[in-house]
Amino acid sequence: MWGNDGSWVGSDAQTIARAVTNREVSASQVLDDHLAHIKARNPELNAVVTVAEDQAIRAADDLDIRIGRGEDVGPLAGVPFTVKDLIATAGVRTTGGSRALEHNVPSVDAPAVAAMRAAGAILVGKTNTPEFGASGLTHNDLFGYTVNPLRPGGVPRSPGGSSGGEAAAIASGMSVVGLGTDFGGSVRWPAHCTGLRSVRPTIGRVNPDGQYPGVPSGDHVLTNPATMHGTLQTIGPMARTLDDAALVLRVLSSRQYRWTDPASVDLPRLDITWAPGDGTVPVGEEIAAAVAGAAGRLDARPYEGGALSQGNDLFGTLRAVETHTDITELGTDFGTNIATMLADARDVDRRLVERLWAQRAELVHRLLGEMGDVLVLPVASIPAPPLGVELFDVGGQSLTWAQALASCRAISVTGLPSVVVPVGSTRSGLPIGVQVVARPWCEHVALAVAARL
Repeated sequence: MWGNDGSWVGSDAQTIARAVTNREVSASQVLDDHLAHIKARNPELNAVVTVAEDQAIRAADDLDIRIGRGEDVGPLAGVPFTVKDLIATAGVRTTGGSRALEHNVPSVDAPAVAAMRAAGAILVGKTNTPEFGASGLTHNDLFGYTVNPLRPGGVPRSPGGSSGGEAAAIASGMSVVGLGTDFGGSVRWPAHCTGLRSVRPTIGRVNPDGQYPGVPSGDHVLTNPATMHGTLQTIGPMARTLDDAALVLRVLSSRQYRWTDPASVDLPRLDITWAPGDGTVPVGEEIAAAVAGAAGRLDARPYEGGALSQGNDLFGTLRAVETHTDITELGTDFGTNIATMLADARDVDRRLVERLWAQRAELVHRLLGEMGDVLVLPVASIPAPPLGVELFDVGGQSLTWAQALASCRAISVTGLPSVVVPVGSTRSGLPIGVQVVARPWCEHVALAVAARL
């Protein structure tokens, strides 16, 4: 428990699930503690944009009844969780951070949300995101800015994005674990900014359906495999502990893919490489030093390949040829960022697009041949930035948030799994995370190495 007031706020998922299953505490009591904490903290942080209080109360009451009958209610019994507002939740408003979906209430859960509920977790709310997740800083015209719960020196800071609301909710104790999405770094960068653990799974590990924007099909929202967004974006877990992140990933993992226990990994036999960045933009000295320190603890060898430095540029080039038709079909009432993105979209020669995807296949092949079993590198060039700031000086060079996330984007384009864990802090007290990147379907290897850090 957190503190001396008897509240379950701040407890990890496995402790809560064990206590609820053993009837040491009711799911309803755990929920009440977290709902009260949301009411206390959310006005300051603006992390939760829709509270699912009535639905959550019914779910907790039902769970307690089922436990009383002796039923097996799952490994996340009574664990309060939140979901990024890009992911469909049955009966709970899902806006994508856009006025175009302000009143959208899905009737069907995204498969990832359904898996969490089936495991006994209790949905307590939806969390803020930039419109359609198209920014690394969490604010939109519908709900405004989300504030990082970490504020060393009293400076209000961003929790990153686009899963920034999710990160702020978990880091502040409003939920225990949660679901974000990751396209160019959207569960990794917020974890780095708030001191959390997160996982970007291998593309396909977690069913991607139910994300906005997507393809409407009856009551469902399906992922569009013809788009870069639909191909590379994945749903991933965020948590305060690595064990909780691993547990949620196991719950989310599609049944056709075998799950391997991270404890089975023989760490001394791994070939681990490390890089101080992707090689295209400068990285802050404190962050570079923290990554080097982590690499030293792992006895990693320097990465000496050329594929990594090409990933960020290819990500940007592929993004530039997107038509964004999944968004335009939702309406016209968009914020400035999305409106600009749509205005910049243009028709391109399909042969050019096919050549770019062929380059991507070659890039993945080359990186796998260069990185060994695991590659350790920064999440970003900067720590959590001051709220409202969108240009950042690093080594005398001015970077946008997208440029600052070059190391994330370089991994996103490959589809490889990446685990983020904090490994230090800046002199001002801001957390520093590292990415632990593994080979396809080897999340267990990344988790095992991350646990060593």
